[in-house]
Amino acid sequence: MNVSSKVPAHLNGLSLLAYLTNRFSYLPEASWLQLIKAGRISCDGVICHGSRVLAQGNSIRCDLPDFEPPAVNLDYSIVYEDEWLLGINKPAGLRVHSRGKFVTANLIYQLRHVHQPPYPQADLVHRLDADTSGLVLLARDKVVLSDLVRQFAEGLVTKSYLAVVAGCPVPACGSIALPIGPLKKAAVPRHGVDETGGKSAVTHYRTLRKLSTNYSLLELQPATGRTHQLRVHLAAIGHPIVGDALYTMNDEDYLAYRRNPPLQTGLNRQALHSHQLQFLHPIQKTTCTLTAPLATDIEELIQDVTAVDSRIE
Repeated sequence: MNVSSKVPAHLNGLSLLAYLTNRFSYLPEASWLQLIKAGRISCDGVICHGSRVLAQGNSIRCDLPDFEPPAVNLDYSIVYEDEWLLGINKPAGLRVHSRGKFVTANLIYQLRHVHQPPYPQADLVHRLDADTSGLVLLARDKVVLSDLVRQFAEGLVTKSYLAVVAGCPVPACGSIALPIGPLKKAAVPRHGVDETGGKSAVTHYRTLRKLSTNYSLLELQPATGRTHQLRVHLAAIGHPIVGDALYTMNDEDYLAYRRNPPLQTGLNRQALHSHQLQFLHPIQKTTCTLTAPLATDIEELIQDVTAVDSRIE
């Protein structure tokens, strides 16, 4: 299996061995060293030693032995396509890009190399958590990519999510303005409200429907784009997103949960769905609104909690 990559700016100056070990952590340093010695790694088309110092933009090609990729949900669909853009409805359980052993088991690899016809120029405009379903926007042109990334950075893209949360927020509509940052003392990497060193974050919410005495369906519009912003904000106001183990468990319980996940059917991830994106089309200069229907597992969750409440009544 051939895998190629370009050396990014932040890894400029590393040796070939250090670059491979740091960027592709699914293999240990000793394994990368063996592959280098076997002549299976090249830099700009030339087989080289592990001590070779790399520069930004170098093209690294790895002839890796075949291995079994992890099982992922590849049931994505294209909801919008033109010669400049792709709008993908991503299922939960699928990463948008390569990381670790998911070198081929991710959305961008599948679109570029497996999908028929392939989209070799497709680039991610933004990211979506592996276990969050819904819209992912990709550019098929570098100029378009640059423009869309700018729109996201400047807050010009309207992002709407749907989420099933615990309880019923009061008031039913409002805004959450709490700064967010990484929790420094957490044993499990996660983010949280940080009043001293966090970055400003604002989420607008609207209750679409009270599903039962214990659950509500919300529309969420993040005005900023902090890591896990929606999940952190909803947990902070006492209405965590249903199924979100990371933000409803303490470190000890979460680690135990990950080591021995319970056998369960139905929803086994956070009930969060990227429902709609609205932006200015970089080429056509018109407002473009993309929508992805709610994921089946969240639809079933809504039916289940509504049915339970009706039976109680």
